[in-house]
Amino acid sequence: MFFENNHLNFNIHEVRFLNQRDVNMFNSGRNFSALSYRLRADTVLKTPSDDHKLTDNSVAFIPAGVDYTRISRVDEMIVVRLDSISYSGKDIESFVPNDPNVISTLFHKLLDCWNSKKPGYKYRCSSILYEILAECYAANYVSEPPSSPISKSVDFILSNYTRHDLSISEIAAKSFISDVYFRKIFKNEYGTSPQKYIINLRIKHAAELITTGYYSLSEIAAMSGYTDYKYFSAEFKRLIGISPSEYSKAHTYTIITLNSPKKNQI
Repeated sequence: MFFENNHLNFNIHEVRFLNQRDVNMFNSGRNFSALSYRLRADTVLKTPSDDHKLTDNSVAFIPAGVDYTRISRVDEMIVVRLDSISYSGKDIESFVPNDPNVISTLFHKLLDCWNSKKPGYKYRCSSILYEILAECYAANYVSEPPSSPISKSVDFILSNYTRHDLSISEIAAKSFISDVYFRKIFKNEYGTSPQKYIINLRIKHAAELITTGYYSLSEIAAMSGYTDYKYFSAEFKRLIGISPSEYSKAHTYTIITLNSPKKNQI
């Protein structure tokens, strides 16, 4: 679950204010995720499996690649278009905070910061978005035992994900459980498989190395845990949307928008 995840990484594409009426729009092929706060809303997001009713003060997350229809009588919102690098859910999620004032204030602050375009604004926007995610996490947090049974394994992943020979068996052994049980617990806690989680970490690491301009792409592939450059390139393009060489040409020291979102999609 996105709002219950305490290990999120992202790149912000855009922050926008939308105020729309009488919308009936099918959204398909989105290569970005969307996190939104509704100031006023009488909206339904319809997927083949579920309907999500959004009202005033609703916070919603729509993962990339999820097709849905948005039907709104009123839809006034602040929406953040982003890459959620360490999360690959397939379901729309939403909730209404018990006290929406803090989250509302942070979303407005984020919008103002993005629109200001002052030097360093992307860093400040990322900081504010982390505050928003912290509030969302706190609002959805369910008390659990003092520590997860796989905490040692997760710590091991975070310290060793760039190792090309890292295996699920080795990771599971850090928590003294079987591969199968580890995969099951990890999926429940992180909303994705451990293998996909590791790949996301590696590709994010590779993207950050590319923006430095210090290394060749083959060096970056090796430094990110890949012995096969073609496989690295394919995984990079699958997650980022463009090849490593295209990304390298488009980025110099800063991360910029990869693909322009379609107009009025959220």
